[in-house]
Amino acid sequence: MRSMGDSDHMAEDPDPASGFRPSSKQVLGAVVAVVLVILIAANSGPTSVSLVVTSVTMPLWLILTITALLGMGIGMLLGSRRARARLRN
Repeated sequence: MRSMGDSDHMAEDPDPASGFRPSSKQVLGAVVAVVLVILIAANSGPTSVSLVVTSVTMPLWLILTITALLGMGIGMLLGSRRARARLRN
């Protein structure tokens, strides 16, 4: 008798010796992420940022983090638009 945790849909690796092979996009993404973390860690001092109507002072690491997150979000939105357009064609 099988327990409730067993699954009939377990994916098996066809060749266990092959291991994980990252794509070039994954390698590039990892390199960019490491460089970004080093850049953020090295720049922690306060700085002034001029917005349209006001100016704020905050740590540079926070500005860099917000900018990186906004860039990731825009990239994900554009990537999902491309994927949907590709499915339509």
